Amino acid sequence: MSKPMDSFRRWAFMPEPSDSDALELACEVAGPASLEEVQEAWAGRDLPAELAELWADSREAELFRDVNYGQWGLRILSPLASVEALDRQIRDRPSDFMSDDVVIGEFLGDLELLVYAPSEEGERRILVALELDSRDEWYGVGSSLEEFFESYLEARGDKFWE
Repeated sequence: MSKPMDSFRRWAFMPEPSDSDALELACEVAGPASLEEVQEAWAGRDLPAELAELWADSREAELFRDVNYGQWGLRILSPLASVEALDRQIRDRPSDFMSDDVVIGEFLGDLELLVYAPSEEGERRILVALELDSRDEWYGVGSSLEEFFESYLEARGDKFWE
């Protein structure tokens, strides 16, 4: 059975030079978070099984990070950083973030967030939260983490939703 970050681990070790690539990209995937770390960070809150599985595979990761300038890519947050990011967003943007949302990651070079939204359906289960736009204008990027990660990998880190 493959784990959520296996494809990114393999990509990180494959030579990927290409004349058409403007950026030198790399993927770095950390080892798993402990069950205790996840439970402590999310104490008293519901955590969707997909996210528990993600953190059981990788505590945090940087996917398609721009090696030279750091202005591109996606940082998958640790369990504690995820909780802190969600709490900050609920405090700062209470009309856009819901208490059952989970901030999974931050896009490097801009202020967009990757959000798991259990209260949403279909393609809006996984959202790209835009810094200045209301929730109804956020991009729906997948019905599951697996679907999002497959599309993101296929696009080699490009923002396929724009």
